[in-house]
Amino acid sequence: MTYWEQRAIDSVGRMESAVSGAVPELVQSFEKAKQSLTNEVYSFYGKYAKENSVTLAQAQKALNFAELREFKSDLQAFEQLARESIGTFNLQVSNLSKQARITRLQALETQCDAILQKLYQEQKRLAERTTAQVYTQQYYRRLFDIEQYTGFQFHFSQVSMVAIEQVLKTPVMGADISTRLWRQDIDTGFKIRQTLNEMFITGRPPQDFAEELQQAIGAVRVGKDGVKGTGKKYEAYRLLYNESSYASGQADLDAYRADGLEEYEIVATLDMRTSEICREQDSKHYSVSEAVTGVNFPPFHVNCRTTTAPYIPNLKDFKSTRIARDTKTGKSVRVPSMTYKEWAKTKGASKK
Repeated sequence: MTYWEQRAIDSVGRMESAVSGAVPELVQSFEKAKQSLTNEVYSFYGKYAKENSVTLAQAQKALNFAELREFKSDLQAFEQLARESIGTFNLQVSNLSKQARITRLQALETQCDAILQKLYQEQKRLAERTTAQVYTQQYYRRLFDIEQYTGFQFHFSQVSMVAIEQVLKTPVMGADISTRLWRQDIDTGFKIRQTLNEMFITGRPPQDFAEELQQAIGAVRVGKDGVKGTGKKYEAYRLLYNESSYASGQADLDAYRADGLEEYEIVATLDMRTSEICREQDSKHYSVSEAVTGVNFPPFHVNCRTTTAPYIPNLKDFKSTRIARDTKTGKSVRVPSMTYKEWAKTKGASKK
């Protein structure tokens, strides 16, 4: 196995480890939301059900004065969620605050929407935090790998929040984090509304809601064979994976620019899981200045594990304006053999 093949395996392994490490928090936030949604529906049935069922006509009755006042108070409590809204929840809260008549069903749906909004805002923060972590770690690791391979020491820029924010804002596979989470929010909200309406029309009990919600949310499991799952939990994991994969690739690209490298080579993880696209791209090399994600730079597809390496065909002729020079002799400074932690300390990256 070549030096860069091993670095590619290490790179993918670090990224997947960071994403897998975020799974428990992802699962916990979904479980809390599921419990809160179930509690809201049971509470609704507790108020309005007759013989453990609520008709659609009963659900569509207007809130009485006391119920309306309580609901308006809830809307005020939703203001913080509305300010950080993913999608149109802020408009929903604003419009309902102005209405004099609100039905029981509208109030229940809004309570459910608030729970989902909190869930997906938590997912957004988790995705952004994990992506920033992956980018920062990979940027410094790639610089370390290059210096250890070439023997040259480089001057380069430290990771900046501007670079990380740009990665977070850039659409991956056609949409950014907020847009994808908004779509998930809308989809989950629609399923909840659909389930509630069917229950009220057919007279089904609240237990049916809990069962259908569990099926929609699904499950995620981290095992020796990777992460497996179903439903909304797995969709959230897949978003986390693809955003992190993109961030890892951009960290490599920024490291190549920082070190003044001109070309990079595609390095696919060649096993039975590797796609035809990645197999075709493996070992091809391109100009750093012409890198286009999805075209000649990974990720090439959803759940892509392909990465890149510097392309330096003639190391002895390798030149860069960023090579550190000894101030007395003017000669290139060679990097001694060292661990990543030792290297990071010399670069001021020990806490990254």
